[in-house]
Amino acid sequence: RVSTASMATASLQTRSLVTVCLRGSGWQGKRRVVTGSRVKTLNLVRASASSSSGETENRAPLETRLALALQEDTALTKNQNPIPPPPLPDLKDLALMASLEISDAEAEKWTPQVHGVLRWMSKLNEVDLASAATRDVSLYRDTWRMPLREDTVTDFKHRDEMYGECGTWEKPFVKVRGVDKKEAAKNASAAKSNAKASDRANEASDENEASSSDASSSNPDDASESDLTDDVLGMSLLVGKVVGIEKHPESPKLYVEQVDCGDESGPRTICSGLVPYLTEDDILGKNVVVVANLKPRSMGGVPSAGMLLCANDGRDGDDRKVELLVAPDAAVPGERLTFGKAENVEPHGANKVAKKKLWEKTQIDLVTNQSREATWRGVVLTSSAGAVTCASLKGGGIS
Repeated sequence: RVSTASMATASLQTRSLVTVCLRGSGWQGKRRVVTGSRVKTLNLVRASASSSSGETENRAPLETRLALALQEDTALTKNQNPIPPPPLPDLKDLALMASLEISDAEAEKWTPQVHGVLRWMSKLNEVDLASAATRDVSLYRDTWRMPLREDTVTDFKHRDEMYGECGTWEKPFVKVRGVDKKEAAKNASAAKSNAKASDRANEASDENEASSSDASSSNPDDASESDLTDDVLGMSLLVGKVVGIEKHPESPKLYVEQVDCGDESGPRTICSGLVPYLTEDDILGKNVVVVANLKPRSMGGVPSAGMLLCANDGRDGDDRKVELLVAPDAAVPGERLTFGKAENVEPHGANKVAKKKLWEKTQIDLVTNQSREATWRGVVLTSSAGAVTCASLKGGGIS
């Protein structure tokens, strides 16, 4: 993510890189430009603000100039810790990110030259530029003059309306479109899963509101205890008492909690991203719900052995409302929760949970009912002392 203050600069830098590579070799094409809420297509022409057409025509080919520059750079002092360059980009993807339109023929023609520029730039990683700057030498490329017009700064008159229509606007940030196709597919899949979870939570809320106020009345879409699968009953959901809590030393949004789950080795260390939503007093001393058979992972350098479950209202960002799921005070730390009166099965191993995504498959069907009880498809999550509940959220998602 980039701040809105730097978004335009980053976009212009990306666009400039592509246009310098292309226009420096004689490319003409089209660029899509946003004006207000409309998109126009403008023809681009080569600018010649700093050189005459005769000078441009008499310049050596780009490949020749790159070869001479590369020969000069590789003769300089070597960098002892070069940074490995990223893979060379697909020119069509790069042009898309810069809001440029190029044909397949143009992409095939100019890809070798663009890659040549990027290879030369990556070679700068292998040069000690600090020592090179102190050398009193004249380099071949010092005489280069790029025939490009000066950039014209344009202020969008309808910027606020554009932000309002932007699906990736998260004040004060806008998520910039990525060009990595695998990453884009992964993000699209995650967005689809989140949408399904939100729809399911909304449906549960609507159905519960339309039903009788009697909390025991069942919804026709609710599952019965016989519908609970081993995948769900094998998740280890434990009562844990929070006996200590402090803010993470490196990550400002994380708490580091000490949670008594009845383990012989003592309280578990669990990291939770709850700082924006709950105070330490909201959490300390509570009988929380711990997902205990997840693979431990490092969060900001602190090992975390589990997850605290919370209810939420489905909103994003700072407006999101989050509440702890808590077991009754009489519940025993370390006892295993179950759904209704169903009998749990042997807890899944952490590797199995991760490999088969068993927690994700279980979590997507967890919601709170109109009695604020945690449920899986309507079957209430219970302890020996009663149902697991949240403070006020009805029809909320659980994560």
